[in-house]
Amino acid sequence: MRLLVALAGGLLVSSWMTAAAAQDIYVEDAWARASIGHVANSAAYLSLKNSGETPVRLVAVESPAAERSELHDHVMENDIVRMIQVEAIEIEAGEEVALEPSGLHIMLIGLREPLHPGDHVPLTLYFEEGESLEVEAEVRALRAGAHDQHHHDHDHDHDEVQGHQH
Repeated sequence: MRLLVALAGGLLVSSWMTAAAAQDIYVEDAWARASIGHVANSAAYLSLKNSGETPVRLVAVESPAAERSELHDHVMENDIVRMIQVEAIEIEAGEEVALEPSGLHIMLIGLREPLHPGDHVPLTLYFEEGESLEVEAEVRALRAGAHDQHHHDHDHDHDEVQGHQH
C-alpha cells in the first residue's frame, strides 16, 4: 500500500506500509529547529493528516540525530506553561493534527551534532498498529515559529508517561 509524504520543500516522496490504517496518513511541512550554541536539545514539527475512516495513533518517534526522541505537549498548570511527555497523538478520521511550537511537538533530546539551517533530520514515526513511516525534516533557523519563546534549551522536568520503546 502506498503512502504519500509531502516534505517541507514541496517534494513528494513515496513510502510503503503494510497496514491499511496508516496508508491514509499524510505528513506535511516537517521541520526542526536549528540548535544554538551548546544546547543539546531541539524540537521537530509537522502536520499529520488522516484521510482514512479510522483513527490512527502516533505512539513514538526515533531519530539518529538525537540520543532519544519523545512526543511532547505544552500544558497550563497554575498559570505556568509546562512541557510534558505524552503517550500518543491521535489523528481522528478525516482530521489533521499540527505539531507546532507551543503545542504538540517532537523533542530531540541529546543531539549528536548541532543542527544547522538547511540540514535535514531523519525521523521515523511509529504508529500503534506497528507501522512506521520515515520522514525528513528540514532544519530551519530559530526565528521559524518565532512566537514560541520556549526554545528547548534547558533541562526539563518531565512527567513520566509510559511510552513505546523501540
